[in-house]
Amino acid sequence: MKQTFWAKIAFKNIFENKKFHLANLIVSIFTVTTLYLYVFMTTNPGLKNATGYSVLLFILYMGCFFLSVVTLVFKSYTNKIFIKRRNKELGLYAVWGLESKHINSILSFEALYMYLASVGLGLIIGVISQRFIYETLFSLMKCNAKYQAGFMFSNLWITMIIIFVIDFLILLKNMKTIKKQQVITLLKEEDSNKVVKKLKDTDIIKGIIGMAMIVGVYIYVNTIDDFLNSISTIFVALIILFIGSYLTIACFIVMIEFFLKKKDGIYYKNRFFTTIAKLISKTKNNALSLAVINILFTCVVLGASTTIALYLGTDRQASEAYKVDGEIGTTNRENLEKIEEAIHGAAEEIGVKVESIQSCDSFGFPTLFDEVNGVFSYDVKATKPLPELVRFIDLEDFNKNENTNLTLEDNETFFITDADIKVDLLDNLDVHGKRLKVKKVLQGPIFIDIDNIKYMYTYTVVVKDFKALEDIEQYINNIGINRKISHTISYNISGNRSDEEKIEKILEKKINNIGSISYFATNTIERKARYERNAIFLFLGAFISLIFVMYMIFIMYYKQIQEAVDDVGNVKIMQKIGMSAAEVKKSIMAENGILFFIPIGIAFIHVVACYKIICDILKLFMLTDMDFARICIIVFSLAIFIAYTIMYSGAYKVYTNIVLRENK
Repeated sequence: MKQTFWAKIAFKNIFENKKFHLANLIVSIFTVTTLYLYVFMTTNPGLKNATGYSVLLFILYMGCFFLSVVTLVFKSYTNKIFIKRRNKELGLYAVWGLESKHINSILSFEALYMYLASVGLGLIIGVISQRFIYETLFSLMKCNAKYQAGFMFSNLWITMIIIFVIDFLILLKNMKTIKKQQVITLLKEEDSNKVVKKLKDTDIIKGIIGMAMIVGVYIYVNTIDDFLNSISTIFVALIILFIGSYLTIACFIVMIEFFLKKKDGIYYKNRFFTTIAKLISKTKNNALSLAVINILFTCVVLGASTTIALYLGTDRQASEAYKVDGEIGTTNRENLEKIEEAIHGAAEEIGVKVESIQSCDSFGFPTLFDEVNGVFSYDVKATKPLPELVRFIDLEDFNKNENTNLTLEDNETFFITDADIKVDLLDNLDVHGKRLKVKKVLQGPIFIDIDNIKYMYTYTVVVKDFKALEDIEQYINNIGINRKISHTISYNISGNRSDEEKIEKILEKKINNIGSISYFATNTIERKARYERNAIFLFLGAFISLIFVMYMIFIMYYKQIQEAVDDVGNVKIMQKIGMSAAEVKKSIMAENGILFFIPIGIAFIHVVACYKIICDILKLFMLTDMDFARICIIVFSLAIFIAYTIMYSGAYKVYTNIVLRENK
């Protein structure tokens, strides 16, 4: 037969089953649009004007890759649901004499039509909205980058190829599935509400295992101290959480429903009789979909609330990262006085006062520490999960910055341990062979430290004077560890943020004339860089969260239609035994409401249990105000819950319209 014949059948199939295909098409269009915008943002020359261009570019590339993987995973899952519903139709094709190649032709044309429609409409929406999205993003970034006009075919081709590969892989999977199945299997009616008559012993065991897996993950994520080195195991924990959620919904929740069924005072009431009986089957048969919704909802709340908290807390992050208004580093200690004069001169020009100036000379290098014997050496056995650093400062800087009046003799030191390492008594230190006498062990942290997530274990050794610091530098360099003493000066001024920005511009010109400047960092520079980065995170988090929400809607919408069709006969029986339309609606609302909110209830428990991990992630980006973060999470969770409730209301109407219309 000619291929045009199969093309017509494929088009007719899509049109006649548009209520099933429409939701899938909408999700696909949105996915294409989002992917195109990611590609467009990544390749637009205007991004080069942003601070940390290479980092932002990497984040956007990772966003494209992550979105592609997410699209493949969820399209494969939703396709699996959809193709099961078509088994009888495909079986009839085989009975009519169509060969596998003919059925494959129909499936191929259907996939082609959906691909062309989603890619065509998605790219049109993307091209139309690209300028608005671009300018909105850079407005959030508070960046001066301007929109670079121009149409790039490469962006279209990249998007089309990615979506084509995803759709082609799904098509191959469908062809393989159809080829393996027998005609009798295809013709068998697929019932999404198979009756579950009793609870098996294996189900009880699975339910207990599922709960144990979830509790185990909760304990793990709340007891790990080394967040950075535990990221890989955290991903494994998330997989275990998904499996545990599935087993809990499929078995443990069903155990509870069977328990309610045995309670005569509950089960044999009109409002609960049909609800509990049908709810057992629906929970069991839809456990995988409910688990997927559970994880999607958890990811949406965690991902979106975290990125929102990061962006709204940018000023807080900048203040934590730089607790001073500015800091200048130089390789020449003699220039510290010139830098201080430049700071005072810049402050006078804009009419503000210099409230404080602090200078510090320090010498540090990575090493390993044996706290029992007081030995710093690369030969020491590593026992700690994070890197270790030892740094030396002179007593004058320590007294000045800590507002103390301590004294030291030659070769004496104060040893300041890391906050997590307890060393009470230590007479001597061995620093790669150099012996130093410890006058007293002090507990950290000291003025140099920043309240943030721990990146390493830090030990500070206070020596008598700058000459002693130079001796340490010379000794360490002689044994092959090449490091230099760093000289920094930090300042705070009176005035507002505008004054900080003005003094930054004036100072930048003044210190350029001094020379030997190793770096110049200010609170305003840090704030600008963080606004740009956090806006990118917000951009990624918002669109990926919307993708997740779209797939949640699609899964719920399709499941409601599927179950409504399967429930037509059940509702007819309910009406024959005397239940009114109002009672039927109440029963449907109860069973669907419980079914809908089971995964959401578990998701909220996941969010509460994972709060420590959320805090660790935020601390990693210098957002240490956990009260503010908690407010963001609560507000967003309520917002997404309201949105989900609206989705449920719409799905309930679709369900009742189908079952009651069919029974008129």
